[in-house]
Amino acid sequence: MMGHRSHIDNSVELIGNLLFGSAGGPMVLKAVRPAGEPLVDDWSCLKSTVRTFESQCGSLAQYGMKHMRSFANICNAGIVPEAMAKVAAQACTSIPTNPWSATHKGFSA
Repeated sequence: MMGHRSHIDNSVELIGNLLFGSAGGPMVLKAVRPAGEPLVDDWSCLKSTVRTFESQCGSLAQYGMKHMRSFANICNAGIVPEAMAKVAAQACTSIPTNPWSATHKGFSA
């Protein structure tokens, strides 16, 4: 289980760095919108981004839900799902084969 958690955390961080650079990645992924604003502007982008991540990197599972804001911020920054797919493929060269894999449990979104 700890290996899965580490894989998810490292994959999200690497995707942020690939998309926004090593300085901008953490800032974009951890940004918090003002109170009263929705988490994401385009909910279909968020759903597609999560599915793309899980297809390439494995299931978020309950633990990985903590990264939902990061995926929302990726959409809010204007990253289209197709670009996310390319970067996720670079970041995650294989899908972990464990009980938390999207191939075993389905998608989170």
